[in-house]
Amino acid sequence: MYTPSSRIRTLFKAFFLAALVVGTILALIPSSGMGVKHLDKVQHALAFFSLAALLDIASLRRYWQWKVPLLLGYGAMIEVLQAFLPWRSFSVADWFADALGLGLYWLVWWWLLRNRLPHR
Repeated sequence: MYTPSSRIRTLFKAFFLAALVVGTILALIPSSGMGVKHLDKVQHALAFFSLAALLDIASLRRYWQWKVPLLLGYGAMIEVLQAFLPWRSFSVADWFADALGLGLYWLVWWWLLRNRLPHR
């Protein structure tokens, strides 16, 4: 069974924080809107899948008790901030897409990664 070393976890913490900064900036700047219906929901799910993967490698804390609430709180914060921007809007559907990305990561972990990246 593989347990990430503290050096690898530190590196992935930096990747995770960088992804949060970039994600926050992208979520708050004006969007061009690609014109493809529901593409933004796919982007939300992929972004939160990626954040979950980075955080899962970066931290040994429990996924459902610590990581999921943290990431769902981040997603909710982004939606609330977007409600105050004239070029963005609050969307519960976006938040559900975030949650879907977290759930999809869990499924991938369960089927493919659980022997390589253990959870407590």
